[in-house]
This record gives sequence, C-alpha cells and structure tokens, in this order.
Amino acid sequence: MENNDFGNDDFLRRLIQQSPLDHPSEDFVDRVMAGIHQAPEILPVQKPFLQYLQTLAPYAILLFILFVVFSTSDLPFLNWLPGKNYLVHSLISSFGSLFAGLKDALTSKYVSFGLLIITSTCFLFLIDRLLTRKTTV
Repeated sequence: MENNDFGNDDFLRRLIQQSPLDHPSEDFVDRVMAGIHQAPEILPVQKPFLQYLQTLAPYAILLFILFVVFSTSDLPFLNWLPGKNYLVHSLISSFGSLFAGLKDALTSKYVSFGLLIITSTCFLFLIDRLLTRKTTV
C-alpha cells in the first residue's frame, strides 16, 4: 500500500476514527520537570600529595636498584663506570666522614628541638590527611 491508499482502506479508516489521539495529561510536563534533578556541580579536585608519591615510588625503586647494580658491578662492557673497588675504597670512607659531621651538627640542642618539632608536625599533618579524606560527589 502506498501513502495515498491509507485513506481509501475502510478498515484503516474505521480504526483511525475509533482510536482517539493520545494526549498526555495536563500536568504531565510539570511532573516530568519536577522529577528531573539538577546534577551537582563537579569541581576539579587536586590530587593528594600521597598519590604523587605512589606514582613515583616504582620509578624511584627501579632507579635505585639500577644504581646499586651498576655501582657494584665489574662488567667488562661497563668500563666507564667505577666498580666495586671505587665503592668500597672511596665512597664508603667518605660516608663515614659525612656521618661524623652530621653527628656533631645533630647533637646541638637547638637543632634537635627543631627537628623534633618539624618531625612531629609532619606526622600530625600526615595523620590528619589520612583520617579526614574528602570524598568527591
């Protein structure tokens, strides 16, 4: 059947006349609009510092392992890198003098109190950040 033949068919004509057009109720639009809730505004959230540390930690560990492997190896193709002898004879002795100097600096009561205050402040800040996480909507 073509579009013009719909009006000529008796069954279709009777069917169209018997079925009324569907109209929504008068308060349909008001009820639908009342049911629609406004979406909350999403504000950009700054990443916490701990998340930055978590993303950088695997790379730092990998670099440390590579440094230890290269600094303690005497592989023939790594002749340009100092090997175990350099680490044992030069670096470790310089660490001893560095720690002796730090010991003298840290035994001062002013430096010790300052470090205690800074350390306790950092721990309190980290505990506060961990216990009072803000959730995003």
